[in-house]
Amino acid sequence: MMRLRSFSRKQVVLVAVAAATAAVALSPPRLALALVFAGLAVLALGVATLVERQRHRLSEELGQVYGRLDEMTRDRHDEASIARERDARIRQTIQEAADACADRTVEGLARLERKRARERDREETSPTPAERRLADAQDLLWTGYSSQGLDRLRVLGAAPEASPEVRAEAHKTLSNWHRATGTPDSARDHAHLADLAAPRAARGASGVPSLLTARIRAPRTARHFDVVLMSDFRLPGGTTGSNLQEIDAQRNAGLSTGLVHHPVLREDQSRGVNPKILAAVDNERVRFVAPDERVTCDLLVVRFPLIGQRPMDVLPSVEAARRIVVLNQTPNRRYGVGIEGNEAWDVGRCVEGFTSLLGEHTWHPISPRVREAMVRHHAAEMAGIPLAEEDWTNIIDLDAWRRPSRRAADGRVLLGRHSRDHRDKWPDRASVLAAAYPALPGWETHVLGGAKVPEHVLGALPDHWTVHGFDTVDVRAFLHGLDAYVYFTGEGHLEPFGRSPLEAMAVGLPTLLPESFRPVFGDAALYTDPAGVREAVEALMGDEDRYSRQVRRGHEVLRERFSHQTHLRRLAGLGVRVPAEFLEAPGTSGTSGANGISGTAGEAGALLIP
Repeated sequence: MMRLRSFSRKQVVLVAVAAATAAVALSPPRLALALVFAGLAVLALGVATLVERQRHRLSEELGQVYGRLDEMTRDRHDEASIARERDARIRQTIQEAADACADRTVEGLARLERKRARERDREETSPTPAERRLADAQDLLWTGYSSQGLDRLRVLGAAPEASPEVRAEAHKTLSNWHRATGTPDSARDHAHLADLAAPRAARGASGVPSLLTARIRAPRTARHFDVVLMSDFRLPGGTTGSNLQEIDAQRNAGLSTGLVHHPVLREDQSRGVNPKILAAVDNERVRFVAPDERVTCDLLVVRFPLIGQRPMDVLPSVEAARRIVVLNQTPNRRYGVGIEGNEAWDVGRCVEGFTSLLGEHTWHPISPRVREAMVRHHAAEMAGIPLAEEDWTNIIDLDAWRRPSRRAADGRVLLGRHSRDHRDKWPDRASVLAAAYPALPGWETHVLGGAKVPEHVLGALPDHWTVHGFDTVDVRAFLHGLDAYVYFTGEGHLEPFGRSPLEAMAVGLPTLLPESFRPVFGDAALYTDPAGVREAVEALMGDEDRYSRQVRRGHEVLRERFSHQTHLRRLAGLGVRVPAEFLEAPGTSGTSGANGISGTAGEAGALLIP
C-alpha cells in the first residue's frame, strides 16, 4: 500500500487494465468474460471513488473560502459600527463643548481676565534689572560701603537701559546722601538731575520739583563757566549728538560748560533729559545750571531756534559776555513743495523771543544751506538780527569715530544709512528708493533708525533690506560694518546740515549724497542722483585705490572743517579763553575762512535771564 501511494492514479488504472487484459487473453471464454465484467466493475468503482474524493476536497476548499469571506464581512461590519459610534461620540463632545461655551462665556472671560491680571501683577511686582541695581546700591549705602554705593548710583543715574524713574530715583538718593553728609552743592546738583531725568516721576505727590522740596539754597556766589549751552536736552537725534560733541571738545580742552535745559513747549513735557546727556555730566567740568542759580560765562550758546518762540518763565540768571543762537533748523521743513505742517518755527516770533531773552545777540546758521534759506526766504522777517559771517558747523571727534580698516571683502556690497524715521528723512517716491538702494545680487541695504516711512512708500520692505530700530545699535558699530553710505531725503526737504553723513565720512565710508550737499561737505563726499548710485558704488568696489582715495579725502576735509579743533578756534574767536596748546595756530582764531570766525557776535556785556 505504501508503494502504491508513490504512483499516480493514472498509472494504477493503466496497470489494472493491462492485468485484466492479460487475464482475459489467457482464460477460457466464459471465465474471460466474467473477468472483464469484474474488471469493469472494479474500474467503475475506482473512478467513482476518485471523483467522490475530488468533490469532497473541492467542497472543503469552497467552505473555507466562504468562511473567510464571512469573517471579512463581519470584520468590516464591526469596523463600520465602531466608526459610527466614534463619530457619534465626537459629535456629542463637540455639542457639549459648544453648549458649555455658550453657557459659560461670561464666566470664561472673567476667569481669563483674572489670569491676565495676576500675570500683570507679577510683572509689576517683579523688579527690573535696573531696579535691582538701584536697591543693591542703596543697600551698600545703608551698610557702610558708601564709596561703592555712590559710584553705582552715579552710573545708574545715566544708564540708558534704566527707566527714567530709576534714573531719577538714583539722583534723589544721591541728593539725600549729600544733603545728610553736609555737601549741599552736590545735593542740589543731584536734586536737579532727578528733576531732569524724569520730570513726572521725580516730583512725587507734591507736584513740586525735587530741587525745591530739597530746600537747599543756591550758592550766593555766582559760578563762572567758559561756555553755557542752552538747548532742549531731551531730543533724540542730531541736536543731542551735536551738543555732546561740543561738550566733549570743551571738556577735553579744560573748559567748563554749564547746561541750561530749556524744554520747548511743543514737545511732551513729561519726557526726561536724554540719558546720553546725563552721562556727559560730571558735576565738575560739565554740570546743569539750576533755575534758581546765578552764573556768569564768556559765551552763551543757544542751540535750537524753537526756544525763542516761547521762552520759559523760570530760567537761571546768566550774565554772558557774548550771546549767539545756532540755527540748526530752517524755519520751513521744505521749500518749493507744499505740505501740511511745513513750518518748523516762526521767524518773527523767535526774533521777538530771543531779543527779550538775550538782548543783543547774533544768529549763526549751521551750514551754507541754512544761510541760503534765511537770506533768500526770510531776510525781511529777521528785522535787523545780524547773521554771522561764518557758519556754526557741526563737529566730530575724527579719531574716536574712524575705523582702523574697511570691512573685509566677502562678495557682498553693504549699503547703509541712519536717521530718524521721519517723512523728511526719506525719498517720497518708490522709484527713487529703488534706485538709491538697488536690489542686485549680493547687494544689501542696512538701515538704523526704523523704516516705517519707506515701507509705506514702497508698500513693503524689500527682502534685501535689514532694519534696526532707533538707538538699538551703536551708531559707530553699525557704520563700521558697511561698504558705502547712501543718503537721500524727501523732495524739497532742506536738510540743515547732515550729521548722519558727517558720521559716516568720519568712520571712513565713501558717502553718496545729492548735489545740494556739496556746499556743506565739498570734496568729502561723492555727489549723484539716485539713478547714479549703482555705477558710483560699482566703481568704488571695483577699485581699491579709488575707494581709499575717497576715504582719505573725506578725512582731510573733516579734520580741516569739522574737527574739535575747529570748534575750539571759533570759541577763541568769540572771547573764550582756550588754552593755546589746543589751538593749531593761536593767531588764526580771528581770521576768516573755513576754520576761522570773523565778525562779532554782539558787544561784550551783561545778559540777565530772569
